[in-house]
Amino acid sequence: MVVQDIVLGPDLVNYANAIKSRPLVVVVLAPRPEVVAEREAARTKVAYRDGRYTIEELCDVLRFETPRVGMWLDTSKQTAEETVDEIIRRGLTDGRVDGRI
Repeated sequence: MVVQDIVLGPDLVNYANAIKSRPLVVVVLAPRPEVVAEREAARTKVAYRDGRYTIEELCDVLRFETPRVGMWLDTSKQTAEETVDEIIRRGLTDGRVDGRI
C-alpha cells in the first residue's frame, strides 16, 4: 500500500506512528524552494496558490521543523521518473522505519 500526503513538522512522527503496516517506508521529497516554484508555475492545477502559505514558508517548516525520519530526497534535479527509480532502488533500505519513531 502507498499513501501520499503532505505532512510537515512534528506531525510526520505522529502520522508515521499511526500506520501499523510493516515494513513502513517513509520518503520525504524535498526539492529546493525555487524548483517548487518553477514546477508550480508550470502546472495547470493549483497547489500552492491559495495564499495561506508561501512556498518558502512551507519549505522552511519542512527543512527546519520536520524530524529527519526515513529517506529524504532532494529531487530538484530529477524528473518524476528518476525520483520513482531512486525510491524503488533505495526505499526499502534507506527509508525503512521499524517500530515507533
